[in-house]
Amino acid sequence: MTINQAIQQLFDIEENRGEQVVNPETLAIGIARLGSATDQQIRAGTLIQLSTQNFGPPLHSLIIVGSKLHSLEVDYIRGFSVDERSFDELTKNIFNCEN
Repeated sequence: MTINQAIQQLFDIEENRGEQVVNPETLAIGIARLGSATDQQIRAGTLIQLSTQNFGPPLHSLIIVGSKLHSLEVDYIRGFSVDERSFDELTKNIFNCEN
């Protein structure tokens, strides 16, 4: 399963159940081919941002970020963000972290 497929399935489940577990603005990290010396990809952003990214062939992993992040985690993840400005705004609003 690709990251894009996983995100679509999460949106479909949320639409059916309406439990407000995830939404398009949920912060997540997409990882493809972790550990590859030449082809590893890591991107952070909202689910909707990640759903537009091309991660290439498998293996893929999707991490849904929890409700708490340490400022060091935010600083590290920021380096992989799809869009630094929207990442900064999101982490400021949700996690009370500023860069």
